[in-house]
Amino acid sequence: MTQAPQRAAERTERLRAGVFSTERGGRTHLMAWPHHVSLPAGPSTADVIARLAGAGQPAGAGDEVTELLRREGWLHEEFGDDRGVAFVVRPLRARGTAPAAGGRLDLSRFAVIRAEAGALILESPLASAEVTVHRRELLTAALDPAAGSAPAADGLAAALRGQLLATGFLTDPDGEEARELRYRQWGPHELLFHDRSRLGYRGYVGDGFGGTWWGRAAGLDPEPAAPQPYPGPRVELAVPDLTDRRQDEGSYFDVCERRRSERVHDDAAPISVAQLGELLYRTARVRRVHEEDGVEFVSSPRPSGGSVYELELYPVVTRCTGLDSGMYHYDAHRHELELVRPVNDYAVRRMLRVASQGSTTGAVPQVLLVVAARVGRVMWKYEGMGYAVVLKNTGVLYHALAGTCSAMGLAGCPLGTDDAVAFTEATGRDPLVECSVGQFIVGSSPRRDEERSR
Repeated sequence: MTQAPQRAAERTERLRAGVFSTERGGRTHLMAWPHHVSLPAGPSTADVIARLAGAGQPAGAGDEVTELLRREGWLHEEFGDDRGVAFVVRPLRARGTAPAAGGRLDLSRFAVIRAEAGALILESPLASAEVTVHRRELLTAALDPAAGSAPAADGLAAALRGQLLATGFLTDPDGEEARELRYRQWGPHELLFHDRSRLGYRGYVGDGFGGTWWGRAAGLDPEPAAPQPYPGPRVELAVPDLTDRRQDEGSYFDVCERRRSERVHDDAAPISVAQLGELLYRTARVRRVHEEDGVEFVSSPRPSGGSVYELELYPVVTRCTGLDSGMYHYDAHRHELELVRPVNDYAVRRMLRVASQGSTTGAVPQVLLVVAARVGRVMWKYEGMGYAVVLKNTGVLYHALAGTCSAMGLAGCPLGTDDAVAFTEATGRDPLVECSVGQFIVGSSPRRDEERSR
C-alpha cells in the first residue's frame, strides 16, 4: 500500500506570551521574566514586533530584529499544514549546541511526555523549549523515523524531529548523559522536580507559580486545620512545666553544639511518656488557630510555609515507659495521642523495619516518628511549588525535633527514607490527600547516662 505523500511543513513565528515593551535611551526593550532583550528603536522594529505579537509571520524572515529574537528564544514556532497546527515549539531560553544530526540519537532519559487538553506535552529540564504536539502520530514517526517508511525530508514528522534535536530532546545514548557524573547523579524525576518547583525560565511568581490561591479561584474548599480523627482509644498527654528549662538546658548555642545524631537507644531505661509528650509539645503542638477569608491558619512553635502547618506526626511506639506499644497519631490541637494500629500490624512492622535499615544499626527504635503531610493544606494555595514547600517544612520539623532532643538529653536522628505505601496501609488515608514524607527516630540516650557517670 502506497503511503500518501506528506505536505511540506508550514511554519509561523509569533512573539512569546507575556512580553512587555518600553523605549528608553534610543532602544526598544522587551521584557518577559526572567528575560530581557534590547533592540534598536525605530519604525522597522516597531513593525516587526507588532507583526510578531499579532498574527505572526512566516518563518525564515532575515531581518536583524527577527533573527535576534529567534536566536535568543523569544519566538514561538507553529508547524502545520492545511489541516491546521500540528505542533508548537515554545522556547524557554536560547538554544544550545545540538548534537550531530547524523549520529545515533534517542530520546533523552530526562525527557517527559504527558497529556494535556488533548495534546502531548514534551518537556525536559535540559531542553531549551517545551513542545506541544497536537497529532500524536507525528511524535511516533519523529522519534523512530526508521519505523515503516521514513518521513519526507520536508514533512511535519521530519520537522518535529529536527526541532527535538535542536532543542535538546534527542541525545546520543552513549554520549555525555550516559558518561558524565553531572548527568548520572540526577534521577530523571529528581531533576525535573528541582527544575519545575523553582522559578526559572517559565515565568514569575503569580504566573502559575507560587502562592496564587488557585484553589479558591477554582471554587474548591480549603482543608481545615484539624484532620479527621481516628476512632481508636485516646491518651491524654501531660502539659510539661518548662519553667526551669532555660537555666537547665543552656543557651541555643549550647544545645546546637551538644546535638548529635544518635541511632542507639538505652533499652534498659526507655524513653517515658512524659518525655515523648514534652518533645511533641515543644515542637508540634498547635498554640492557636485563626481564620482569614475562610482559611484556617495555625500558630505552632516551629515555622511553616504559609502558616498552614500541613504536617502530622505519628509516633510508632515499641518501648516507652507509661505508654502501650502501638502506632499513634498526635492530635496537636488537643495534645493527645489516638491509637491508629497495634504495633504487630504488618504495615506498622514494615515501617519499623525500614527505619531500622535506614538508621544503619538494624535496631528497632524505641519510638519512630512518622511525618505525614496533608498536602491539600499547602497545595490549595501554592501552585507549581507546593510539594517543595512540604519537603522544606519537613526539614524544619527535623531541625526542631533534633534540637529539642539535644536539649532534653534524648537520642534523636532524622532518617532519609520512609515507606509511604506501608503508611497508607496502616492509616487507611488516601495517599493523594495525606502521605508519608519522612521519619525521625527517638529514644533514651546511652550517651547521657555515660556523661552523668563521669
